[in-house]
Amino acid sequence: MKKILYVIIIFGLITSSCEDVVELDTPTGESRLNIDAHFRVFTDEQPIRATGQVVLTETVNFFDETIPTVSGATVIITERDTNNEYIFTEIQPESGIYEINNLLFLNNFDAIFDLRIEVGDEIYISSAKPITSAPIIDIQQGDLEIFGEEDLEIIVTISDTPIVENYYLLDYGFALYLTLEDEFFNGNDFEFSFLYTEDDEVNLQTGDTITVINDGIDEQFFTYMELLLEQTGSGGLFSSPPATVRGNIVNSQNPEKYPFGYFRISEAFSIDYMVQDD
Repeated sequence: MKKILYVIIIFGLITSSCEDVVELDTPTGESRLNIDAHFRVFTDEQPIRATGQVVLTETVNFFDETIPTVSGATVIITERDTNNEYIFTEIQPESGIYEINNLLFLNNFDAIFDLRIEVGDEIYISSAKPITSAPIIDIQQGDLEIFGEEDLEIIVTISDTPIVENYYLLDYGFALYLTLEDEFFNGNDFEFSFLYTEDDEVNLQTGDTITVINDGIDEQFFTYMELLLEQTGSGGLFSSPPATVRGNIVNSQNPEKYPFGYFRISEAFSIDYMVQDD
């Protein structure tokens, strides 16, 4: 044991005196379009509220500090049965963010909506149907601590819809997410815990307000998010995926040059909670 300790000390002294810069040859792939087309319909609010936008960026190399935005695109959502077209406009030049004034047309859970994005000569298409969710009926603060005194436990209860198979995405803010399927609590109220930890770089104080949102999702997006969370942790999901996690958007002109990202429409329920003193 003493010999091992001496070797470690000597090795540490040698390595601490070396200050050579090591250059890493990281691979650079072809840039691809990144599409975040995420919409929510809050059906329990009066009046009903719908939110969302289409964000277009390009993938970047590992060490790039800025994410290029994509401007000048044509972004249209069409309601398939009626052929009504809803044209999105870029909120300001070079932002890559496309919006429309009124999204209440999405409050039709029997409709299918088609997304069409034109960027130069490339045309990207997808379709989505609004997915129902489950209301959040309670939120409380717990006292579970695993990693340290700065951890904050939040206990959320949702009321699952019976019979049908449901999938959910819980958004805890701060780019923190949790996926759920109702296999073991179908049709029942279900209580579960979530921890804000120091590793999440979230410093919540007494009096701060947390907003938790429950999105309805389908099985395909559930699988997509599971893969994405495995690769990225909980943060930065739609900025620049680190690997080829393919979503539901295709390049109709050049299928091999597929984009990253997803088009989805969710019924959503939200609840606010003010952090209490322990």
